[in-house]
Amino acid sequence: MKKYWEPVQFKNNKNTPRKVGFEIEFGNVPVKETVEAVQNSLGGTIHEISPFIFEITNSTIGKLKIERDAELLNSGKYRETLAKFNIDFDPGTFANEIELGIDKLSSLLIPCEIVTEPLPIEQFLKLDDIVTVLNELHAEGTQRSVFYAFGLHINPSVPDLDPGTLLNYLQSFLMLSDWIIADSGIDFSRRFFTNFIDPFPDAYLALILDPEYRPSVKKLIDDYLGFNPTRNRALDMLPVFCEVDRGSVFAAVKKNEQSLLSSRPAFHYRLPDCRVGDKKWSIADEWNRWWYVEALAANKSIRNELIELWNKNSRQFFVNRKTRWIDTVKAFLDNHIQTPDERL
Repeated sequence: MKKYWEPVQFKNNKNTPRKVGFEIEFGNVPVKETVEAVQNSLGGTIHEISPFIFEITNSTIGKLKIERDAELLNSGKYRETLAKFNIDFDPGTFANEIELGIDKLSSLLIPCEIVTEPLPIEQFLKLDDIVTVLNELHAEGTQRSVFYAFGLHINPSVPDLDPGTLLNYLQSFLMLSDWIIADSGIDFSRRFFTNFIDPFPDAYLALILDPEYRPSVKKLIDDYLGFNPTRNRALDMLPVFCEVDRGSVFAAVKKNEQSLLSSRPAFHYRLPDCRVGDKKWSIADEWNRWWYVEALAANKSIRNELIELWNKNSRQFFVNRKTRWIDTVKAFLDNHIQTPDERL
């Protein structure tokens, strides 16, 4: 069993341990079948909100939400219309059976999603139990089809809301993202056939990786929104920026994305694939790649040294620039950052 590395900044500014939420997307399994299998493994009480949305409370990993990730199905608006014709959706009714059939068919195209509550690091190993359940159900990850673009979203709570702290994380991720993609082998379908993890514009990288860039929180948010008025970034900062200035974020984001926004003091790390069904894949590996972002964000001198290397690399001829940068980062991390496993 692989270890989950403890973040360098383990506690927040209130001196309490930081927590992390996880969102696990997959296909090929109906929601209800997933819910029953997870509850059988992790315990807890099942609450049915609709045939497409369930909650499990008091499981060994806390509260879980399990749903078909489709706005139309989850909204239940079709029920409001059909209720006018006295159509009943109670369990066992014909309409309910139709909904269950829709869920089974949609499992081939629309991802199901398991969402955890924010977890302390000592509970991370329970995530492996969820993956085991999904593998036993023959759930499919993004690697199984070009039409799948299933992700593992990781939502680490922030150490604090200071603009310097948020900038440290942004800079660290931007410098490591190409290496993370190469090291993890992000699926072709997610990188090129969807807009779920669009790259940050080069002009934004140049701005934020300028050694003289020391913004106020307002400027940090305004600059981000000027280049990235969307959730579709590998590191989505909109939830944490909503926590600071919801009005500015909603004013910049298109209306069709506003309903999907929520305020929370956490990063929304969307980059990793979800590869359930692949016995070599683990959530621990994806978390431990994020750990390097944490380590770099916590060390000013090492971060500044890598920023200097990035600026030198960005001035090189563009054909070989990315490959050379990935090699540079790999060597830099090996030489400058000691992992928890290496300290043993």
